[in-house]
Amino acid sequence: MSNSLRNDPAFLEALALHHDDLVRFARSLTRSRDDAQDLVAETILKALESWHTVRDTGAFRVYVFRIAHRLYMRQQLRRRLFHPWPEDYDTTSSDPLPDVMTDATLIREAMQKLPARHRECLIMVDLLGWSLAEVVEVHGGTIGGLKARLFRAREALKNAITGGHDDH
Repeated sequence: MSNSLRNDPAFLEALALHHDDLVRFARSLTRSRDDAQDLVAETILKALESWHTVRDTGAFRVYVFRIAHRLYMRQQLRRRLFHPWPEDYDTTSSDPLPDVMTDATLIREAMQKLPARHRECLIMVDLLGWSLAEVVEVHGGTIGGLKARLFRAREALKNAITGGHDDH
């Protein structure tokens, strides 16, 4: 496997462009640094294994995020079937200011309470800056359906943060 990496710098270049976003996406999904590292590693391995089938290298971002999403969904199914979800959420922050840390913790906790599909579309659109069309490519469905899901997710997040009070 390492030979194929050395012989295909195009894969490494495509991966380098999206690696950091992929890591952030995986951490937000898995809620654990270790699980996120495992998900990213497995995603990269799957992407490399089928790299020869990629015809449009410009669509690599959607391709690799789709792989990560599918792997995560399979992991969730296995966890639900075979063992309970771990309670050790990763809540580290690089900002030492207490008010920023508190805000980030509140938002992170509220995000984790959202259904996975809502959380994922919020992360992709609002945090990673994906277009609606790109998110639809990963999740399927329609742009109208995604807009509705985004609206519901944003409302649920706002209600979770404000406790249902809309005092701006």
